[in-house]
Amino acid sequence: MKKLFILAITATLILAGCTTQQNTRSDAFRSESDIIIVNVTGYGAPKNTFANAAQRRLMTLRASELDAYRKLAEQVSGIYIQGDADLNNYMAGNDRLRMQLNSFLQGASITNQEILDDGVGVTQMTMQVSRSQLIRMLEQESNRPMRSGAGLVPGGAVKSPSYTF
Repeated sequence: MKKLFILAITATLILAGCTTQQNTRSDAFRSESDIIIVNVTGYGAPKNTFANAAQRRLMTLRASELDAYRKLAEQVSGIYIQGDADLNNYMAGNDRLRMQLNSFLQGASITNQEILDDGVGVTQMTMQVSRSQLIRMLEQESNRPMRSGAGLVPGGAVKSPSYTF
C-alpha cells in the first residue's frame, strides 16, 4: 500500500513536470533575432503663456515626451490616414488629411531628455518589440471590421472597395 502511494505521487510529479506553459510576455522576447529595437526622438516647443520659466521648461519636456510616444506608436502600430481633395473648374482646391492613432505602448524607456539653448525640448526614447508578436498584432488589426466612416467620401458617396491608387 505504501509503495502504491509513493508510486502515485511520483507519477503525479512526473506528469506535472511535463505540462506546457502558456506563452507569456517574457517568452515573446526570448529569441535575439526576434527583437526589433525602435529608437525615436520627440520635440517640444516652449509656450510663452505659462506663468514662470520653470513651468515652461517642464511643459516643453512633457510635449517632447508625448511627441516621442506618438512617433513610437506610429512605428509600432501604424496610423490611419483619411484624405480628400476638392477640384473646381479643373483647378485643385482644398486638400484635407486626417490622421487617427489609437495604440497601447508598454516598455518604452526614455534614454535622454534635455532642453536645447533655443528652448526646444528633446526626448529620445527606445523600445524593444518582438517581431513575431508585432506581426500577430498587425494581422489581428487587419482582420477587424472597417472603422465607421471608412470608405466614405464627402457628399455621402461610397468609394468602391476595388479602387486602388
